[in-house]
Amino acid sequence: MFETFVLVCMLKDPTMCHTLQDTEGPYKTEQQCQVRAYEIAMELPEYMPEYIATKYKCIDDNEKVDI
Repeated sequence: MFETFVLVCMLKDPTMCHTLQDTEGPYKTEQQCQVRAYEIAMELPEYMPEYIATKYKCIDDNEKVDI
């Protein structure tokens, strides 16, 4: 299972970034996770108009993440 994370940064200050974690997953395949990342990027202006999606990552539930 894969979880979707999207890095978003301010348009006016690209050093001001946040990581968004999807609340609809996890997804069975990495491809489904990638599709969701693009959906988040497309919907972002509606919810956070001053931000732009810059990167995404699909993390396998079995993969360890250091935050």
